[in-house]
Amino acid sequence: MNLQTQNYTRSQPYKLMKIKKFLGASMNDCLLQVKRELGDDAVILDSRKVSRGGPFSFLMDDRVEVTASTADRGMESRRPSRDWNKMAETARPAEDNNVSSEEFELLSDEIKGLQKTVLQMADHLKFKQLPSLPHELERLHRDLLDNGVDTTVANSLTQELTLKLSGEEFEDRKLLIKRLRERVSRIVRCTPVASIGSKPRVIALVGPTGVGKTTTLAKMATHPDLFGRKRAALISADTYRIAAVEQLKTFASIAGVPMEAVYRPPDIRRAIDRFSDRDVILIDTAGRSQNNQDELRDLMAFIEYAKPDEVQLVLSVSTRLEDQLDIINKFRSAGPSRLLFTKLDETINFGMILNVCYHEKKPVSLLTCGQNVPDDVVTPNQMQLVRLVTEKPFFGDSLLPEVKEKFASA
Repeated sequence: MNLQTQNYTRSQPYKLMKIKKFLGASMNDCLLQVKRELGDDAVILDSRKVSRGGPFSFLMDDRVEVTASTADRGMESRRPSRDWNKMAETARPAEDNNVSSEEFELLSDEIKGLQKTVLQMADHLKFKQLPSLPHELERLHRDLLDNGVDTTVANSLTQELTLKLSGEEFEDRKLLIKRLRERVSRIVRCTPVASIGSKPRVIALVGPTGVGKTTTLAKMATHPDLFGRKRAALISADTYRIAAVEQLKTFASIAGVPMEAVYRPPDIRRAIDRFSDRDVILIDTAGRSQNNQDELRDLMAFIEYAKPDEVQLVLSVSTRLEDQLDIINKFRSAGPSRLLFTKLDETINFGMILNVCYHEKKPVSLLTCGQNVPDDVVTPNQMQLVRLVTEKPFFGDSLLPEVKEKFASA
């Protein structure tokens, strides 16, 4: 709205501020009321969401309350008006303009008020779709959003809780957390890598470039909670990336794990047969862009010859949701049965795992959180995984220290 200004002179009578609150269905509705009643020179002092009240208020849309003010003509006040355009054009350092301390304080107050209003507007826009909820349920909803949970997912979870709880239950935070964890447990499922059978279990890792498949494979082969106590073998089909084979050969030599590189799809079956005395065979495939159909066909050729018992799709937790879902869709032909998330150390929000599992009904096998082999890998249990995706501090405060302490004492 345009603010009309008038030139400031010391002989001009001051105006008394008239302050009033307006209630509406939206911010636009409130602003129309302000303009209609107080005029174009009104100033917005505050805005907030207001619950409608009543036992079913959390099912209704929230309302907006705006506090606005203007001068009451003909009465004296302490606050002069200013020609802001003129002041902007003739701005000088305070000592050159002879600005009094009173004027400086008034200007500082205006700036602080403007800053507060901008922050409130940003908060309103961020949570404009947030329903009017009981206090504790709203806190839970905001915690999900703050951990990177997609708005659609957070709203869906919150809506389910509103339908299953009633009355004083909405203000019982412990109960709300318990119910939320129960619901998230049905979305984010943790399943460990399958146990070893009578024949070598063949596991292939697939995924886009740069997600850390080779490093993850090395961790799986040597981590004591995975295959570090088993007789493992490595096969590298990542012959396109510079030094990829040499990297894995160096690691295999240090760890004492047999390793073979294959360059054509038919070779991979023969390599598997040569490792028939092993407990598990881990296959490292070349990173492929989900947008390159030729590269995906090459990958599928290796998978078809290998006929692995299990394919795990490796995803970086820092990739945005739209790209994650596109990757999953493009790699679907490889037949992944589990999701493996890497690079937890490169983000502060872990709700992305929940977002992906909400759309793609596949369990999570492993999490990795750094480059150290075999240390930086997490084999989470179900509760740890649920807390990771719903509670932002959990990774840094609990999960990561537990992993480091475990290997420090090993």
